[in-house]
Amino acid sequence: MSAPVVPAAEASPMGEKIAELLHELSVRPFSENAAFSLTNYTFWLIIAVLLLLVFMVVASRKAKLVPSGIGNLAEAGVELVRNSICVDIIGPEGKKYFPFIGTIFFFVLFNNLLGNIPPALPGTGTVGTTFTWAIIVFLVYNGIGIKKVGFGHYIKSFVPAGTPMWLAPLIFVIEVISHLLRPFTLGIRLFANMYAGHIMLGVFAVFVAMSIEHFSAVGALVVPLSFLMQVVLRVFELFVAVLQAYIFSILTAVYINGALHTGEH
Repeated sequence: MSAPVVPAAEASPMGEKIAELLHELSVRPFSENAAFSLTNYTFWLIIAVLLLLVFMVVASRKAKLVPSGIGNLAEAGVELVRNSICVDIIGPEGKKYFPFIGTIFFFVLFNNLLGNIPPALPGTGTVGTTFTWAIIVFLVYNGIGIKKVGFGHYIKSFVPAGTPMWLAPLIFVIEVISHLLRPFTLGIRLFANMYAGHIMLGVFAVFVAMSIEHFSAVGALVVPLSFLMQVVLRVFELFVAVLQAYIFSILTAVYINGALHTGEH
């Protein structure tokens, strides 16, 4: 005799809440009623870019020899990217690539940070955004290498000097695959970190909501623990937001440095 079928909503209220969470984090129209609407992630991406523009305008409007307030924050960010990333990794000529790398850093940083303020979502929480930037980086650093040594020499550099002829085809294929995988790994790393972080925050928020809705002795213990985890994860997500912007920028600088020194290794 088969067991009676229990409706999904009654059998697993937790599963229903998780499904709602996943729906909230999915890419969907920002407004269901508008004839034309941006997606929820694109809307918050635009907000992040506008905030970044306002931040930079305000920070640079009254330049001082010794900056303070927002100016101090902006200068700290600029020095971090220009000196600790561009110059330290690429060398003195790295300053030439600061506008590009700096744009990436601040774009990713502001989107990541805004995503930590409910109900905002990080523009970097979709593969469309992260893969677009990864492809741009891929095209830029390869373009730099080709411009410097020419297409033929750049392609030849995929096989290190001194490689035996019989091994050269295999090394070439491996290098080509490695280069082609860079946009994927660059884009998926940023997306996965931002999306997974919001999943974790949402799960603990669900625990709090479910414990309050079905209050019990166990719920009295779960609520404060889940709330504490929310606070801890929020702080951790702020750290991850900055770290991911830093890593994305560093990898961009590393790829540009490799293209500039093609044939030297």
